[in-house]
Amino acid sequence: MIELLNIRKTYQMGETEVHALDGVTATIGDGEFVAVIGPSGSGKSTLMNIIGCLDLADKGEYRLNGRLIDDYTERQLSEIRNREIGFIFQQFNLLPRLTAYQNVELPLIYQGLPMAERKKRVMESLEKVGLANRMHHRPNELSGGQQQRVAIARALSTHPTLILADEPTGNLDSHSGREIMNILKELHKEGRSILLITHDHDIAGMASRQLTIRDGRIEHDSAAGGAP
Repeated sequence: MIELLNIRKTYQMGETEVHALDGVTATIGDGEFVAVIGPSGSGKSTLMNIIGCLDLADKGEYRLNGRLIDDYTERQLSEIRNREIGFIFQQFNLLPRLTAYQNVELPLIYQGLPMAERKKRVMESLEKVGLANRMHHRPNELSGGQQQRVAIARALSTHPTLILADEPTGNLDSHSGREIMNILKELHKEGRSILLITHDHDIAGMASRQLTIRDGRIEHDSAAGGAP
């Protein structure tokens, strides 16, 4: 599903070059639940942006579902983001004036799906995260954990091949965080591919595989064995 070969990304900070990613090579297969863990500034957010087609690498090759992404146009990247990747963000990114139902429906409107299909998918997604009874509530009428569950439902509604979760428990209390992780683990059991970005070792430990990144490089891959 995901193939990264010698991925490099450099940012210019004034007169200084910052090597955010310095030769990252990794493969993530279909149906895996992988956590990318590292401290602030390690490069994990940059890696997430490239995997999520929010940015392009300066050098190296990135293949998603067998397709080389490196030379894609912004329109092509947008198409992939809308149809193949379900995003879950730390800040939830729900539109405050829309209900839970409407927030989940929005990407389906962008896809041009007919109303009947949109309704079917929205209800399936909200039921999966246990929020069908809150579908008419706006974000400010929901707890943080409920807002994140709406965000998960929105990610699921497009039937993505990859769910990309960026610090999904970062703004939640420990109880709500466990609820979110249990939902992600259940989705993994159903065969969904999940990539989790986190700085929390306990959260990363709930994934079936951990990639530790430091100074823009993969420092350890738990699939390879050995001590991190």
